[in-house]
Amino acid sequence: MFWKLILSQIRHSWKSSFLVLLAMTSLVSLYAYVLNTGTYAQRSMQLIMKNMGLNQRLVPESVDTIDSLLCSDKQKLFPEETTETLASHIELPSRYYLSVLQEQYDAGGRKLILTGIKPVERPDDSAEKGNPAKPVKKGTVRLGYESSKVLDVRDGSAVEICGNSFDVAKVDDETGDIDDWRVYMNLSDTQRILKKPGKINCVLSFECLFPGGDMKHIHEYQRTRLEKILPGFKQINLEKIAIARHQSRNMTDSYLYFVSILVTIVMLAVIVINGIQEVEDRKYETGILLAVGAGYCRIIALHCVKMLALALIAGVAGFLLGTYASLWTISPFLITNTRQFAVNWHYFCPTMLIISMTAIIGEIIPISGILRINPAIILTEH
Repeated sequence: MFWKLILSQIRHSWKSSFLVLLAMTSLVSLYAYVLNTGTYAQRSMQLIMKNMGLNQRLVPESVDTIDSLLCSDKQKLFPEETTETLASHIELPSRYYLSVLQEQYDAGGRKLILTGIKPVERPDDSAEKGNPAKPVKKGTVRLGYESSKVLDVRDGSAVEICGNSFDVAKVDDETGDIDDWRVYMNLSDTQRILKKPGKINCVLSFECLFPGGDMKHIHEYQRTRLEKILPGFKQINLEKIAIARHQSRNMTDSYLYFVSILVTIVMLAVIVINGIQEVEDRKYETGILLAVGAGYCRIIALHCVKMLALALIAGVAGFLLGTYASLWTISPFLITNTRQFAVNWHYFCPTMLIISMTAIIGEIIPISGILRINPAIILTEH
C-alpha cells in the first residue's frame, strides 16, 4: 500500500516530478563533470609543473650556494651512495633524485660544464610521472643549446671530450639559463674522465607537497627529517617552482570546493521549492489521510521516500552523464602521461551519499508544512 501511494503520487504529478528529476540530474551532471575534469586538470597541472625541472639541490653545508649554482672549483665531493641513502627514506617529501658530478670544461677558450648524471629511483616512485631528468647512456652525450654551438655538433654527430669520443644523442632546446652550457653525460663516464670514481658534488631532487599546509610547513618538515638522515648537508629550494606548484594545487582545490557548495545549494533550493509546492497542492489529500488515521509519520515518509527515490535516480543518471561528458570534451588536451583519462568510479558512492543527504535535508521545510496541517479544518472546508 505504501509504495502504491508513492507511485500514485508520481503518476498524478508526473510533470512536476519529471522537472525536479531533470533539474537534479543536470546539477549532479555538472558536479560530476567538474569533479572528474578537476581531478585530471590538477594532475595535468602537477605534470606541467614537474616538467619545469628538479627544484631542490643538496650540497654539503660548507659549500657556498653560489659555488654550486655556478659550478665553481670550490665545490666539495661526497660519495654517490648519499643519493641511495636519501632514496631509501620514503618519509622525505623529496623524490626523483639525481646524482650529479659537474665541473667546468675548457672547449677552445669557451667554458662549458661537464655534467654527469644518474637518476636514482625511490621505492615508491610511480611509473606514471617518472623522473623529469632522463638518463644518458654510456658513451653518449646530451648537449645544451649553447654547448652544441661551441662544439659545432648536432644530433647524431661525434664529439671529442678530454680525449674521449662520444656520440651526440640529442641537442636540447634553448632554455636561456646555465643549462644551455651543459654537456650531459652518464655519471660513470664523467667520473672516469675527471678521475673522481664514486664521487658527486650535488644531488638534485623534486619537492613533493605531501605533508600539506603552507610552504613554510613543508620546508620545515623536510629540513627536520633531513638533519637526522644526513647531518652536515643543506638543501637549497628553488622557491619559484615550489610556490607555483603550491598555488596551482590550492586554486584547483578551492575551485572544486566552491563549485560543490554552489551545486548543493541550488539542489537544496530545487528540493525545498518543489516540496513546499507539493505540500500545498496536496494539503486536502493529506488532511483526509490524516483524518482516516494514516498518521503524520506515514505522510512524511511518503514525501521523503519519493524525493529520495528521485534523488537516487538523478544521482546515477547525473554521475554517468557528467563523467562521460568530461571524457568526450576535455580528454584531447589534458596532459595525463601514462595514466589514461577515465571515469573515477571511487567518486560514485560519495556523490550518491551527498545527493541523498541533500534530498533528506531539503525536505525539512516542506515537512514542517505537513505538521501544520489540521485535518479537522481540511474536512470542515470540504
